[in-house]
Amino acid sequence: MSRPRRRATQVAVTAIAIFDFDGTLADSLDVVIDEYNRLAPRFRVKGIDRNELPRLRTLGGRAALAEHHVSLWKLPFIAHAMRRALHRRVTDLQPFPGIIDALRSLEQAGCVFSVLSTNSKPNIAKFLRAHELTMFEHVAGSASMFGKAGALKQLIKRAHYERSRVYYVGDEVRDISAAKAAGVRTVAVAWGYAQREAMLAKAPDHLAETPAQLVAILGARS
Repeated sequence: MSRPRRRATQVAVTAIAIFDFDGTLADSLDVVIDEYNRLAPRFRVKGIDRNELPRLRTLGGRAALAEHHVSLWKLPFIAHAMRRALHRRVTDLQPFPGIIDALRSLEQAGCVFSVLSTNSKPNIAKFLRAHELTMFEHVAGSASMFGKAGALKQLIKRAHYERSRVYYVGDEVRDISAAKAAGVRTVAVAWGYAQREAMLAKAPDHLAETPAQLVAILGARS
């Protein structure tokens, strides 16, 4: 994933879609909870109760961390341990139903793709290879949980993307906040970690209820 693929010159670029990974491309929630709960005793933090998921999905990132006794100084260590744990479980992850078909339709329409995530680049690259998702130009991993805006700006600059064509596609409130801070349009997806109403409260530019709706949002020529 280190070298971007060459764009087809005969297809005009309709949009540049930078995707979050967990909860947007990969259906990873069960694996993430399993691994977090396994690591929780080591870091002396509160585990995740699956019965609490509907309520937890309404919380912002900082509120969720506080509820689980995750201090900011512990967060980088937990994140590092989680990335290592998830590397062993990448083969357990599946794309969300319909997302592969949506990506392929968008590729044919002239959409350009990259990934920006807090997960690691090797984990993401391994997942993309396993599912033959070769359309992604750049993979930027290991972004700080609260540093996505800066990472998004760096990716746009490095890839020489035209900012006015960029959409950040994500499933959490902080993804919407990061995109707004980076000056790009936002697409919130309803099939991931955060609750639909919590994302709508942040006024994303678009909401996709299903992967098929991404085609309508990103595939139209602008």
